Amino acid sequence: MNKILAILGAGELGQQIANFAINDNHYSDVYFYDDLNDGKQIKGNTIQLIFDFENNLFDEMIIGIGYNHLKAREEKFNFLQKKIKFGRIIHSTSWVDKSATIEEGCIVYPKCVIDKNVIIKHNSILNLNCTISHDSTIASSCFLAPSVSIAGFCTIGSECFLGIGTTIIDNINIVDQTAIGAGTVVVKNIIKKGIYVGNPAKLIK
Repeated sequence: MNKILAILGAGELGQQIANFAINDNHYSDVYFYDDLNDGKQIKGNTIQLIFDFENNLFDEMIIGIGYNHLKAREEKFNFLQKKIKFGRIIHSTSWVDKSATIEEGCIVYPKCVIDKNVIIKHNSILNLNCTISHDSTIASSCFLAPSVSIAGFCTIGSECFLGIGTTIIDNINIVDQTAIGAGTVVVKNIIKKGIYVGNPAKLIK
């Protein structure tokens, strides 16, 4: 595929995205931009990113800001979405039902399962081997760590982090800006944002 991808964020997450972009044949080349770091592989900051898109140096972009900065991830998307075309990457080993919706800026890592009528809102990341069951919604700028399992009819709010191995039973709602620790089991709605861990999930902060 003869398209060039720009990634905003040149850290480990950005490098992983670049790996999928090239090796899974979504893009022919990748350019890195970063507001906090510079180096030989980095073409510039956000301002340079906008300038380069206006001058047709690349085709689409994705944000490579990770789970420790989900608010910044959402803010960058909102700032750039009307200025630059966003791409999306769905790894070829993942299964996505034809009725599901995966919006711009999303990255779906290998071996994920996205079931009937699932909606993944813009700028969210599903790491390795996540399963999202039917009629569930993941809101914008969420980060799901490996092996997250979400049952049917769930709604995950925006800017949420779900740690590795999180399990969420059916018909659960989770409020925006919530963090769920590794291996946590969610069996009741979470209506107060914070950090939750354990089985069943309990608020710790």
